[in-house]
Amino acid sequence: MNAAAKRKAAAKKKAQAKKLAAAKKKAAAKKAAAKKAALKKAAAKKKALQIAAAKRRKADELRRKKAKKLLEEKRRKAARQKLEDARRRQARLKAEAKRRAAKQALEAKRKAARKKAEEARRKAAKKKAEAARRAARAKAEALRRKKALQRQAEERARKQARIAAERERKRARLEAERERKRIAKAKLAERKRILKERLAEKKRRELERQVAMEERKREQARKRAEIEEERREKQRERDKINKAKEAERQAREAERARIRAIREEDERRIREQQEKAMAKPVKPPIIKFEPVDGITPTKDFDIAFLRSQRELLIEKRTELMGQAKRLEQDAMEIVNNQEMGDVDFGEEGGEGDTMVVERERDLILSEQARSEVEAIDEALRRMQIGEYGYSTYSGLPIPRERLEVLPWTTELVTERAGGLGNR
Repeated sequence: MNAAAKRKAAAKKKAQAKKLAAAKKKAAAKKAAAKKAALKKAAAKKKALQIAAAKRRKADELRRKKAKKLLEEKRRKAARQKLEDARRRQARLKAEAKRRAAKQALEAKRKAARKKAEEARRKAAKKKAEAARRAARAKAEALRRKKALQRQAEERARKQARIAAERERKRARLEAERERKRIAKAKLAERKRILKERLAEKKRRELERQVAMEERKREQARKRAEIEEERREKQRERDKINKAKEAERQAREAERARIRAIREEDERRIREQQEKAMAKPVKPPIIKFEPVDGITPTKDFDIAFLRSQRELLIEKRTELMGQAKRLEQDAMEIVNNQEMGDVDFGEEGGEGDTMVVERERDLILSEQARSEVEAIDEALRRMQIGEYGYSTYSGLPIPRERLEVLPWTTELVTERAGGLGNR
């Protein structure tokens, strides 16, 4: 009986050892599969980020090409305007030369009429001398007749000269009036064409801005949905691993939610009090100028200052995007470490709580960085439409010192602090 019991105990021990080895092997296979899935997911996310960066570079290149094309079109318009001014000057010079020629022709006609009258007078004097030799009475009668004929001829010549001069003046006036009407009609047509082109360009820019805004909103919604889905997936994994501490974590989350609700209620009450205490002012109009290189300068902010601010915004945006990605990667590594079993979540160790807090802190900081990136994108859009540097509340210009320190701000210092100074 003793030997049989020993054999039975040995067989039982051997079966337990096999079962333990199989369980260990199964656990190792499960860990390897989870690690492989996490690596595959990280690679897919990295590839998606690379594709998004390539799309952004392509969009930036298209915007630069469009800006270059618009600049070239403006130069061609300026050249056409210069050529049209030269044609108008030539037309005015030609009309002036025509008027001078008409005046000279009229003067020549007057000189010819005077010369003809002088020749007629010489002939009459000669005839008068011949008639005087024939007979005194015939001479006197002929002289009277000659004088009468001479006066009539001079009167007719003067009358014809006046009629010709008046006709020439009327013709010159009509010609000048037709030229003025033609020039005025050409100017009106040119103004209509320029106005039509400006309206078409404005509509096109507005459409492009709306399309870009819609695309950005869809991209942000998709990213938020991916992040939310990833958070839910990680939450499910964490629930499976941390079943022992679920009740305690729920209690902590409930306490945090209660504190957050109290804080949000206090903030809402303070905002309502502030809104009741201050009346929103009427925004003054913003004096804008022609856009240059995708920037619309205004009366208070010139193109040089806006270009330097755009460089600051782009540099800060790149820095914040890198920070957000780095924090998200750190949070993902914490989850991977939890899945690999590197962290002790037992009753004796508190490392699991610390890693959870660090992950939540990284996610919160990443969300703050992305929120600042959205504020920077809004500031770049306001720079394009000529509203950058003005308070969204009062419409007053923000001091340049504040904009240099916080380029994406949309409020004055007094408005940020509650507006007790000027509201």
